[in-house]
Amino acid sequence: MAVILDNPVRSYPWGSPTVIPELLGVEPTGEPQAELWIGAHPGSPSTVAGDGRTLDRYIADDPGYTLGSHTVKRFGLVLPYLLKVLAVEQPLSIQAHPTIEQAKQGYAAEEVSGIPLDSPERSYRDRNHKPEMVVALTDFDALVGFRDPEDTARALRATGKDELRRAAELVVADNGLRELVRMWLALPEPQIAPFVEAVTDAAATEAVRREHEALDVVAGLAETYPGDRGLLLALMLRRISLGPGEAAFVGAGVPHAYLGGTAVEIQASSDNTLRAGLTSKHVDTLEVDRILRYEASGHSPTQDDTMLIPPIRQAGPGEHVYHQDALDEFRLCRLDMDAGEIHPSGAGPRIVLVTDGFASLRTGPAGAARDGRSEDTTGPMLELRRGQAAFVPAGEWLMSVSGTGTAFSVTPNM
Repeated sequence: MAVILDNPVRSYPWGSPTVIPELLGVEPTGEPQAELWIGAHPGSPSTVAGDGRTLDRYIADDPGYTLGSHTVKRFGLVLPYLLKVLAVEQPLSIQAHPTIEQAKQGYAAEEVSGIPLDSPERSYRDRNHKPEMVVALTDFDALVGFRDPEDTARALRATGKDELRRAAELVVADNGLRELVRMWLALPEPQIAPFVEAVTDAAATEAVRREHEALDVVAGLAETYPGDRGLLLALMLRRISLGPGEAAFVGAGVPHAYLGGTAVEIQASSDNTLRAGLTSKHVDTLEVDRILRYEASGHSPTQDDTMLIPPIRQAGPGEHVYHQDALDEFRLCRLDMDAGEIHPSGAGPRIVLVTDGFASLRTGPAGAARDGRSEDTTGPMLELRRGQAAFVPAGEWLMSVSGTGTAFSVTPNM
């Protein structure tokens, strides 16, 4: 049957001290609370309420029932996705995530080097890729993918600095985007500092910021990360703003940084993050260069890997599917429960998270369902309040969700 989960919170300096506690209905600790993890990743697995087992252990004890044969055949004995709530009060690092092949190579290399799995110097903590999608719960700002190089060049010329004018000419040349990023990643601190100072000085001029959004982004980030080489990379990234319910997908190798707001994030179950700047954490510039995809968003035949995703109404009133066909790991739906009883689509192991209001779940064995009628369920009613999540094994059929407000449902995309 479906079970309620107790979910761990990760604290990072960029997190909000109030958003996640308010979502969970608990008193703030005063510390920044950045991510609520809901899943079975061994780094911070959820726990089955009243049972004591972590979700990864719960799954391992009966994978046929919890995951189902199709999921086991495709992904092995693991839950293939990880659901999070992000509470971004300060900008995150500029980062990118590897493909599965790159992750396997990077993990093996760090194992051979003897870097402990929990070391701050570790870049690869598992062998999986980490494609991800964010769905905004509030207004949500981010940098995703590279800007049009011509736009970057105009901003660099506007600084009036000779060294940045030369960078402007390079970025619009053939392979120039790659060459400039590589140069700015590789230069030692004494040589990169003048470039950072020149960009920061130009961004401090209000008239220049009004004319060039790229420099306006730099001005805001410089308040939190003065002197950081990541400011140069931020100048080159495309800014997007999501309203509540809007989504963006980030594929492998796409540089990105989340700037502010609250969002639900769904990703493949991985904790592999390669950072390029705007952080006090480990920055592995050589590995970032190895995995980055040097193409401007919206100017490439592969632009689908960096895109805004509209929800698609599907499978009855109240269910909105955020469609991403390229991946098997996850399929995310938003459930607007005020529309009435919902019979969510999708199959396999499911997590349901309530982000507003409350939900009542009715489940039963898959064989008991006939014609989608909720009266065929044999399991008990499960009540979820705001901030709570439930795991529904593949051996159960999520017959109905009712209540008020909003919930999110995720299954494998198979």
